[in-house]
Amino acid sequence: MMWEVDEKLDGVIDWDEFHLNFERNIRDSSGLEPANFYHMVQFLIYDHDSNGMVSIDETMNMLYARVGREQMETTITKLFGGDDGAPIKEVGHQGGEINFERYWKVVQKEQQKTLENVNSAEKNKQRKKRLST
Repeated sequence: MMWEVDEKLDGVIDWDEFHLNFERNIRDSSGLEPANFYHMVQFLIYDHDSNGMVSIDETMNMLYARVGREQMETTITKLFGGDDGAPIKEVGHQGGEINFERYWKVVQKEQQKTLENVNSAEKNKQRKKRLST
């Protein structure tokens, strides 16, 4: 994960590098931005009580402030619901909790979907361009 963030290649992640990585990932709509470090930090931010788990309550507070209600609800369902979009399962404390492994699996899957959607849109754009010439 270090290479994703260490722009100066000095073996240290300073505040400017950390901030740049975080901002790039927040704004990334292509799925191309290296995001492993970002997702690890995001999990740690969500884990307010530092128990190694993130709860629905912890996650909702952060997401609502950053992305609004609709996107927050979609993300919560992906993280805490079934893999197929099944309803949220309330397991553990604070409305349900997931560990880092579950969180990682979901965010990696979502990043792959984003990348595939961007690739598909680009292919369609190129196809339309060829047909119009």
